[in-house]
Amino acid sequence: MKEVLERFDRLGVSGGCIEVEGRIEAFTLGELLNPETVVLHIEKANAAFHGLYQVVNQRFLEEAWLEVRYVNREQDLGVPGLRRAKESYRPEHMVEKFVVTLK
Repeated sequence: MKEVLERFDRLGVSGGCIEVEGRIEAFTLGELLNPETVVLHIEKANAAFHGLYQVVNQRFLEEAWLEVRYVNREQDLGVPGLRRAKESYRPEHMVEKFVVTLK
């Protein structure tokens, strides 16, 4: 995440943040994958503010990616809370992931 923030302008990503009383309490970074899909690479929010993850996600998509049909929120890493969060947006589809191990 630090490397993306340090190279923000060179990587072609877009971002948004929410400030509360002069402090950044949430931010998100993403980029266009193809003409129909934006990928949200990073979403971080202060959990002390109930609903802040949803707000930063919604505002960023409305202001930067309104014309894009699909949103890829990346992997849930098998974490149940992340999976529930992704499913709460009622996705059109989710891509099944696999782990390949060489013998």
